[in-house]
Amino acid sequence: MRSLVLACVPALILWSIPASSADAATPAFDSEYFGESAFLNVVPAQSYEFTVFFGNTGSTPWLRNTSTQVNLAICREDKVTCNVFSPWASWNDGWLSSIAYATHVQDTVAPGAVATFKYRIRPPFTAACQIHHFNGDLVLAATLSPLHPQGYFQDATISC
Repeated sequence: MRSLVLACVPALILWSIPASSADAATPAFDSEYFGESAFLNVVPAQSYEFTVFFGNTGSTPWLRNTSTQVNLAICREDKVTCNVFSPWASWNDGWLSSIAYATHVQDTVAPGAVATFKYRIRPPFTAACQIHHFNGDLVLAATLSPLHPQGYFQDATISC
């Protein structure tokens, strides 16, 4: 009996040690990609809308016009360098800023809820006949810090 108890002690010790706080804690700001509207075939001078959905998987609500607002930032082709000027800036049809396409449509996005981000593009007459990539990712608006880089992009194709 004594040998059985001694054999179980290491397992009980390991079982009783709590996970580290870094592993157990939910980050204040985190996200998960949920889906997007279709890629588009476009013609110059007409306006088109892209829509993308991200879930709030963090512990803090996202509130518009506060320090917890989350933006869909513009990213480079590498999909990790964000908060940059778009190579397609001339396509801007009402973007949030020169470094962000949009913020969440909802006033409040509670933890566990899904946020909607919408932005419009208007190809100029000088746009090349090719596929144009619109790369983005979520950032905390107040600090421009990325939430959970996921390499989001949508394409607009001009065929000639």
